[in-house]
Amino acid sequence: MDRTQKINDTAVKGLGIPLASIFIYHASGFARPEAADDYIINYLCFSVITFCLWNGCAYAHYFLRAELSKLKKIYVRIPARYSITFIVSWSISYVLLLLWNRYLQNNRYDYHSLMISQVIMTVISIQISSIYEIVYLNKERESDLVKVERSEKLKVQAQLDALKSQIDPHFIFNSLNTLSYLISQDKDKAKLFNDTLAKVYRYILLNKEKDLIQLREEIEFASNYFYLLKIRYQTGLSMVIKMDNVSVEDYLIPPLSLQALIENAIKHNHFSESSMLNIEITISAEQIKVVNPKNVKKFDIQSSKIGLSNLNERYSLIVNKNITIEQTADQFTVLLPILKS
Repeated sequence: MDRTQKINDTAVKGLGIPLASIFIYHASGFARPEAADDYIINYLCFSVITFCLWNGCAYAHYFLRAELSKLKKIYVRIPARYSITFIVSWSISYVLLLLWNRYLQNNRYDYHSLMISQVIMTVISIQISSIYEIVYLNKERESDLVKVERSEKLKVQAQLDALKSQIDPHFIFNSLNTLSYLISQDKDKAKLFNDTLAKVYRYILLNKEKDLIQLREEIEFASNYFYLLKIRYQTGLSMVIKMDNVSVEDYLIPPLSLQALIENAIKHNHFSESSMLNIEITISAEQIKVVNPKNVKKFDIQSSKIGLSNLNERYSLIVNKNITIEQTADQFTVLLPILKS
């Protein structure tokens, strides 16, 4: 919610101003028998005064609320809030009561009587200001709840969209072609390839709605995914996973994180038997480091970086941290934060 958003208080003012003006007039001691003939005109005058007080405090609240919200310390903000209400109310009531007493009452009332009325008006103004503050806070709370709910929905949607886009659309087609070839050449290898392919898609189906999964599961999935790619490309690919005394059972990671980096490396780099694409994954207690050599394809289409951007957005939403990308002329490195389970 915008902290300076106005609230619809027309109906409240329509009822509250006349009632408050009558109360102030009588409570101030102005409703004396000798002034009975002037009750109607005085009610109208005090309605005008109350109207000015009410709107003056409301507008001060409206215009200064955003600035006051910047004061993080509540013991500073609350006194500041009521000090402003006091100054506005006291100033308006002082001027208008003087004018009323001088021009309509011919200075009938002394300063002490006017002071009593000022005090009553100021107290009422502070009470009204407190009501406005409560209303604003309730609206902000409702707005924050809506934002949290909307954020959660966007988070889930971002996850699903990310997961859908992480797997290359041609991957299943190429995998089936590879499987078809293996069936005619090596049935045992074809069976292993088929079983691994099933594990890969089972992992995707089981984990697509999860925020985090065990690091062990992600590593197993990444290994299966890389096996399929290695069988397809035959040569030029290698991957090694190193662990710095880390138990993969104790850490969590967003699903398909490693797969996205493996796919990114293969998609944008040339590799062959003489020019290997060696992907090195190092797991430590703070992060996962994924490194691959840069040998950009000569006819590589300019990268849109959607995959890495998607991965970074998921990390930002789920882990509240960003991935780190480092690159030199001959090496590409991505650092992924991990969470202790």
